[in-house]
Amino acid sequence: MSERKGTDVDAAALEKTAESLGFQVERHDNFNRKEIKKKLWEYSDMDHSDSDCFVCAILTHGGRDEVLYSHDDEMKVKHFTQCFEGDKCKSLGGKPKLFFVQVFYSTFITKFNFFQQIRHACRGDLLDYGTKIQQASGDMVDYNPPELQTCTIPVQADFLIAYATAPEHFAWRSERDGSTFIQTLCSVLQAHGREFDILKILTRVNRMVAFNFESWTQNEAMNKKKQITSFTSQLTADLYF
Repeated sequence: MSERKGTDVDAAALEKTAESLGFQVERHDNFNRKEIKKKLWEYSDMDHSDSDCFVCAILTHGGRDEVLYSHDDEMKVKHFTQCFEGDKCKSLGGKPKLFFVQVFYSTFITKFNFFQQIRHACRGDLLDYGTKIQQASGDMVDYNPPELQTCTIPVQADFLIAYATAPEHFAWRSERDGSTFIQTLCSVLQAHGREFDILKILTRVNRMVAFNFESWTQNEAMNKKKQITSFTSQLTADLYF
């Protein structure tokens, strides 16, 4: 695929922002699929007992159905998240795991196909057997509470995944200034990262991108187009940095 010019600007902004919020940062460029999966499992196998949160930012090309491209092959978002599920990464059990996904879609969608909707409450047939963690008693607790008891939570709990754009839509990036999503995310985190919880931060990012951004290009078909970021949350408590 073509070089993602401007992505180095995003990476630098993410590093600076994360360090300002107290994170220990490691950066990995142009890994192939095997290297990515090996590194993710290395992080999963680490002892995170003294850590409060895990964050992974992914900057790459992408496609439909949550496809991400490593340096040599296709991947899915689940390949990044599954090794941090509660039954696989015990030391992050009950702790927030955040994934920020900035992808540049390799094809621009100009035609929409409408299919008959199947009304069904499920999204698949997998069962979540849960995992045991220690947390404080009570319905509403902060992460890492002082008084602990053993309980069982879903292995899919405490994930948050934020995307640069809505499903099936184009994500914009400037070769000079970086991507709309990452640059807006970093600006809001720098301004309010220690004031707002993460859901309020991402809602503000949604609004800023939706109202403030419009594409500018000499290609008439791509000019004056909009973008909306999106996120899904399975967090079980408010998260403040």
